[in-house]
Amino acid sequence: MRTPRNRNQFTIAPRMTATREGQGPLPTEPIVRDDVLTLGPEGQLVGILSQPAQGTPPGRPNTTSAGAPDQAFIILNAGVLHRVGPHRLHVTLARRLAAAGRPGLRLDLGGIGDSIASSDATSFRDSAVADTRAAMTGLTEATGARRFILFGVCAGADNSMATALVDDRVAGIVLVDPHTYPTRRGQLRYLRTRVAERGGPRDVLRWALGVAERRVRLTLAARARRDEPPQSEGREPPPLATFRDQLTTLVDRGVRILTVYSGIHGPRYNHADQVFELFPTLRGRIDRVYFATANHTFTELGVQAELIDAVVGWINKTWMR
Repeated sequence: MRTPRNRNQFTIAPRMTATREGQGPLPTEPIVRDDVLTLGPEGQLVGILSQPAQGTPPGRPNTTSAGAPDQAFIILNAGVLHRVGPHRLHVTLARRLAAAGRPGLRLDLGGIGDSIASSDATSFRDSAVADTRAAMTGLTEATGARRFILFGVCAGADNSMATALVDDRVAGIVLVDPHTYPTRRGQLRYLRTRVAERGGPRDVLRWALGVAERRVRLTLAARARRDEPPQSEGREPPPLATFRDQLTTLVDRGVRILTVYSGIHGPRYNHADQVFELFPTLRGRIDRVYFATANHTFTELGVQAELIDAVVGWINKTWMR
């Protein structure tokens, strides 16, 4: 494998705060450096590695005796969005991690952003897994890290989980809006909320009839599509039992998991503990956070900041020695 190459470098100045008169401003965060890396057997993958620019910040988590980090963080593409992420989420997250002393790579998978698609994989998922594993190998050469925490939104969550299932180097995964499935309690909560929004009995009846009509149309459309070939695009959830077995396999292996849910899922996810309604045996074995007011891409900067705080806090709590 070709050694990762540093093609360029960008330095992010520290945030400054005013002090007492005559002393001037002092930095409140360490300086973060962004390095452009080429990774993969042919150098076909491009990623931006954020890490502290100088020295080791106080309280640096999980470092080896030689000072290299035990773990590095890899942020995968959200669908086909390039490495900046939705509303620059990936940039902000990687730099926050670097400020805490943990390298953070925001990676472009093959065929996205600046990376070249060169894998012989027969599907996007297989190609994404191969690219992520190649990036882990390259990061070991670049930083010394031998264990990795993967972060992904939507399809990025699916690719993170698929990689963790086949590669023991993955120590943790952060899944933002992974697959969701309705529960009876979730459906009742959703119905109660919608009824409360409708007001009077006539409005409720009109809404219920509309829901029934839409379900009939969807059922007829599904039957009409049965003879059509399956589509490659889109995000098809695995059967519930399969998803449960995948999560269980990972936690049995010692992989730490944080599931993050936005408020877009209706009856499929509308309560912080709905994941444990589905998988009661995983309570206490995986972590979860629910942002009821967030959309799928965390557009609002306030809730995006809450997401980043939750992820960084979870990582520091889980891996700080």
